[in-house]
Amino acid sequence: MQSIFLSAVFAVLMFTGFSAAFAAALGFVWVDIVRPQQLAYSIINDQPLSFIAAVATLGLFLLRDKKSPPKFGPILLLIVLFGLWVTFTTFISDFPAQAWGKWDWASKVLIFAVLIPYIFRSRVQIEAFILVFVFSASTILFSAGLKTILGGGGYGTLAVMGTGNTGLSESSTLAVVCVMLIPLVMFLMRHTVIFPRNLLTRGLFLTIIVMALAAVVGTTARTGIIAVAVMCLLSMLQSKKKLWWIAGLALVAVVIMNLDLSETRWGNRMSTIETYSADSSAMGRIKVWQWTIGFVGKHPLGGGFDAYLHNRILGVTSDGETQYLPEGQIGGKAFHSIYFEVLGEQGIIGISLYLLMVGLALFKLTRLKRAWKNDAGMAWISGLANALMTSIVVFLAGGSFVGIAYQPYVFYILSLTVAIDQYAARVVRDQLKVKGRAIP
Repeated sequence: MQSIFLSAVFAVLMFTGFSAAFAAALGFVWVDIVRPQQLAYSIINDQPLSFIAAVATLGLFLLRDKKSPPKFGPILLLIVLFGLWVTFTTFISDFPAQAWGKWDWASKVLIFAVLIPYIFRSRVQIEAFILVFVFSASTILFSAGLKTILGGGGYGTLAVMGTGNTGLSESSTLAVVCVMLIPLVMFLMRHTVIFPRNLLTRGLFLTIIVMALAAVVGTTARTGIIAVAVMCLLSMLQSKKKLWWIAGLALVAVVIMNLDLSETRWGNRMSTIETYSADSSAMGRIKVWQWTIGFVGKHPLGGGFDAYLHNRILGVTSDGETQYLPEGQIGGKAFHSIYFEVLGEQGIIGISLYLLMVGLALFKLTRLKRAWKNDAGMAWISGLANALMTSIVVFLAGGSFVGIAYQPYVFYILSLTVAIDQYAARVVRDQLKVKGRAIP
């Protein structure tokens, strides 16, 4: 039944996609996040669904949807340069089989990120993209959240619609993405034009938020609680009712301190944040980060995808000794951080490009938020800019402890930044036309 359901959804999305490029692209987003070919047991299992959706999207765009393309701005240029750079470092990798395997999916993420602003240009199209993004992730997080509420969960054991340790099936990744989605869901609840804004719709979006937070608890991933804390802090700083936020957070803190969580899986896992020096997993990450700095000092261009295989670190003992793999064995402890992942794999140039495009997106979103916050008809742009800003900062905080630098989630947000920036620019040009003024 699971295979039939997933196959039917893909078929409907592809059939709908023949009507317009953006509809086919929505199918690609669903495949990219849900990965139905890995969850299905038959029919579409192990089929090249991403390739099929990508060809349909690109073909329809080239044939039928080239009107009023956006300008090729600095963020898109940086994504292209980053894509070229990761290709170069893949050529020089000492582990070509592993490097080209990661390049295969990472390059697709970067190519689609460049296409998004060209395909999703109107308000309805942009909102449809966000809805499919949220609902696709909800396929996984609903399962995880419900399992948590019913008493399941645990680090590395929260099976969601199948098994695996990639994408949203990986606990720490799921925790960070769940929190990243909450600002977007809040935006949809306030500004949706596709759904009617009534109690039913509000209830649906609130349910997604509750399930997302439940999934974060169920994963017992420490990066999840850090992401939630950052999101709450940002929301409090942005809110006009800061005293209510302070009172609410204080109440939550008092309740947690008075509950005996020491015997729960979540409580035991969170307690290791304070005692990280005695936690072999946390100390192993620190050792890898130290190794990465030394590695880049000798290899400033980076080592290509999966360069962590050079470190041969197996773990750290309780007394702080680093354990290594025997000579002749290929392997090592992963970076477990977006910053050290990009630094180790792409070197100084790669990390500079990565941080520059994220920083530029935050700058543009800040300007969009301020420019349109007092315009009643365009307040949704300010609201979306604020939501995207919060999601990026959550990603930057949560990603400090999980290696998801090339996953599509942050690149979706970077591309949406370009899309709404170009939409706002078109609105300004149209207003100038109406007034009969010269357009630069």
